[in-house]
Amino acid sequence: MKTKVKKVLVVDDDPVVTRLVGELLKVQGFTVETAKDGIDAMIMVKKEKPDLIVLDIMMPELNGYEVLRALKFSDEYKSIPVILLTARGQELDKRIGQMMGIDYLQKPLNREILLEKIQKAMRVS
Repeated sequence: MKTKVKKVLVVDDDPVVTRLVGELLKVQGFTVETAKDGIDAMIMVKKEKPDLIVLDIMMPELNGYEVLRALKFSDEYKSIPVILLTARGQELDKRIGQMMGIDYLQKPLNREILLEKIQKAMRVS
């Protein structure tokens, strides 16, 4: 039986980050879609229904928390695992992520830790 290729949506307003994370995930065998802000992310979630989302917090239009709130209050999308990837290093951000049942990773990007968190999230979902 052939296994389905997992689709990851990478959401960040920094094109360098989306390209870097996207290339890392493609090498690992994932299909990658990208979004440049929260509004774009919500459109992509509805269109592509990703298996996992790597989400920045500080973005124009809708920020990461607003996207997360919209996803978690939607019966259709609340089961999609999310990993917050952000430059914000405040303890409050980590605690909010834990309260919402999502993982958190601070920039600059640590490839090994990101891949560990993605593998863990994919096993749980």
